[in-house]
Amino acid sequence: MAGKIFISYRRSETAWAARALFERLARTFPDRVFIDVESIGYGRDFTQEIDRHLSDCEVMLAVIGPTWFEELNDRLEAGESDFVRLELSRALVRGIPVVPVLLDGAKMPRPRDLPDDLKAVSVRNAMGLVADDGFDSKLAQLVRQIGPMLTRAAPVVVTPAVTSPPVTVRNRPSWMHDEGTDQYGRWCEFKVGNVVQRMRWIEPGTFWMGSPSNEPERQENELRHRVVLTKGYWLADTACTQALWEEVVGANPSKFQGDLQLPVEQVSWNDITTVFLPKLNDQVPGLNLELPTEAQWEYACRAGTTTPFSFGEQITPEQVNYNGNYPYNGSKKGTYREKTVPVKALPANGWGLYQMHGNVWEWCADGFGDYPPGEAKDPVCPQDNSTQRVFRGGNWLQGGKFCRSARRNANALVTQDYRIGFRMVRGLADQ
Repeated sequence: MAGKIFISYRRSETAWAARALFERLARTFPDRVFIDVESIGYGRDFTQEIDRHLSDCEVMLAVIGPTWFEELNDRLEAGESDFVRLELSRALVRGIPVVPVLLDGAKMPRPRDLPDDLKAVSVRNAMGLVADDGFDSKLAQLVRQIGPMLTRAAPVVVTPAVTSPPVTVRNRPSWMHDEGTDQYGRWCEFKVGNVVQRMRWIEPGTFWMGSPSNEPERQENELRHRVVLTKGYWLADTACTQALWEEVVGANPSKFQGDLQLPVEQVSWNDITTVFLPKLNDQVPGLNLELPTEAQWEYACRAGTTTPFSFGEQITPEQVNYNGNYPYNGSKKGTYREKTVPVKALPANGWGLYQMHGNVWEWCADGFGDYPPGEAKDPVCPQDNSTQRVFRGGNWLQGGKFCRSARRNANALVTQDYRIGFRMVRGLADQ
């Protein structure tokens, strides 16, 4: 079997980076990248599966975030098991090359701070990875360096020469300004005047919507239920900027100004659906943008995770813009910025979507009502069921609990609030 790449990471702090690594590497080395939970079948023994995959592993990427050692130490003091430690120690025993990937300024732990079975990690040559404009090029560099480390190359399949059928070139839809693929998957852009907005293609899928009963600081209206989304959709990778709003409407209602890359806020549900979106769709024929449903929004926010946040069990102000004086579930206090920040100022989630946690609440299409029990397919709460509309994601003013993936809020259609903005979805499912 071809050699494999094993990605070791802590879901509580580096899930988004591990997902970006996985998707980028999987395109170059198909079926040769292992990423714990997603690569292990239901009902399997986790320890046995780690051993099985390590037996076929030729290189391990150890994603180390700023709190990696702190969590290791906490688990050691509490006498708790640590699967990250298990993965690393067994890789070192087997002589598998371990490449530390230091995320967002994380430092290599010193030998004296590590248990005996992990001390060898501290002398491995590490690679730094920061969620900034150089992220993509660093990933490309990592791919180039890993290739020669996989000595058991995938078998070459020789097929008889055949006459290839004519290649059908996809005609780009008229509303698209540009399109492509990167470490997160497919993207496209549309343009209004000099303003360009990027969209991310979200594949159809199934997920758990709402929160489990044991999730800290949950609400009763977050009934956990299975949701099936049968159609893919294009979702804006950021909240709508003041630049785009001004270009379409000709005015800027926001409280916080001075940078057109800040999210537009103080816009009501009615402002968006009866003024902004009709004008935008008129200016770019075929664009057909609208507000996402609650299910579309949460599916994209989670980006394949089931934890309270797409970043894991906790968040920090370095990941999310919220009131750091009120951290989630007893975590440490942190920065309170007292205002919004530019829409790409903080890291994207594993699907390339920026600040779905915090900064500004985001309006959704749905009326506000209880979730139905049981599995739901392409759900949307009817707008005539309520005079209120849902908004999701938390904001800069309130604490960490409001930023959870499952958190729900609602307000009147005419509400204009400096905590509320929105992002857009393309309603037609054609690609």
